[in-house]
Amino acid sequence: MTIAAALAYLLIPAVIIILAQKLPLLDKAGVVVLSFALGIALSAIAAGNSDWAALAGIRTTLSEVSIALALPLLVFSIDVKASLSMAGDTMKSMAIALLSVLIISAIGAFFYVDTLDNVWQIAGMSVGAYTGGGPNMAAIKTAIEADETIFTTMITYDILLSALYLIFVMTLAKPIFSRVLRPFQSQGQHAYHTEEDAFGHMADETANAYRILAGRRVFTQAIAGLLLSAAIVGLSVVLAGLAPESMRSALTIITITTLGVMASFIPAVRSLQGTFQLGMYLILVFCLTTGSMTDTGIITNLNLDLFAYIGFILIGSLLLQAIICRFMNIDTDTFLITSSAAIMSVPFIPVIAGALKNREIILPGFAAAIIGYILGNYLGIAMAFATRAMLGS
Repeated sequence: MTIAAALAYLLIPAVIIILAQKLPLLDKAGVVVLSFALGIALSAIAAGNSDWAALAGIRTTLSEVSIALALPLLVFSIDVKASLSMAGDTMKSMAIALLSVLIISAIGAFFYVDTLDNVWQIAGMSVGAYTGGGPNMAAIKTAIEADETIFTTMITYDILLSALYLIFVMTLAKPIFSRVLRPFQSQGQHAYHTEEDAFGHMADETANAYRILAGRRVFTQAIAGLLLSAAIVGLSVVLAGLAPESMRSALTIITITTLGVMASFIPAVRSLQGTFQLGMYLILVFCLTTGSMTDTGIITNLNLDLFAYIGFILIGSLLLQAIICRFMNIDTDTFLITSSAAIMSVPFIPVIAGALKNREIILPGFAAAIIGYILGNYLGIAMAFATRAMLGS
């Protein structure tokens, strides 16, 4: 039964992808959200079933293995040099965005230390999510051995609050912040050109993005990337095993991230096709297994303090970044695209740029989001342990 369950968890995301490719309404919902939602539904249906409870171990193992293997796969194809070359106001504004998330998360931790259990874990995972993305939050959860219930609750609230943030940025944000920030001035240097190939493969969040894995040549290269990822994970576990037990989980994730980024500088590794899509497929497996471990009571019984803390980070970091950008003379569009790069993720950059009616900020937006994704694990883990030390948790 354990083997059958493991195979089911590995194959169900493929079924979701195929259905989303055929049904546009499902595709609009997004395969990541669908995987997580299906996991929650399975948890609700099977609650109390003894056979289901007996599979808790395999669900935990699959979630941990899938996120570990996904991390290197997601960074192998990143052109770090191209990302870092997007200098000037974009990277300056992105640095401000990351700093704002760190400051507001720390302030929020002090506000909610008496009302939220393990607030240091929440602070660390929040920083990972809002400087990089969902995979960063998942990696940090593993690194700091965060409470499973807190993690799944945060994912649920994050989906709702991030959607509200996105709607605001695409509608009211530009008219509001244009009153305090200068207008964008075209430089003509970031318009669409061939360099977009360095980032474009990360921008498609539709189910069709996974079609590339159906080709034999690409699939073979993706498997080669998977084997390299497994080797990186294995080496990371061995190296982290040399450290004190209390630090092993954090060092494992940091080492996996570092070795994955280092491997991306090797042309033969960076040119492997399909590695990013395979990494995202493993993220779907992670979302499905994590969702299936959810206590559905978190949906019906809203944790107002946790919901408010996450909302505080989103609103507070946006306002703090705007204030600093005002003094740094950064324009409205650059401010909004870098805030979105930190809070959201790469696939949303073209959508937000379209709403802002500015195609020139797409490429630097990609670069900013990628830098945030690379730094997310480091910043989140550092925030978690720093907050725990400051609060004496």
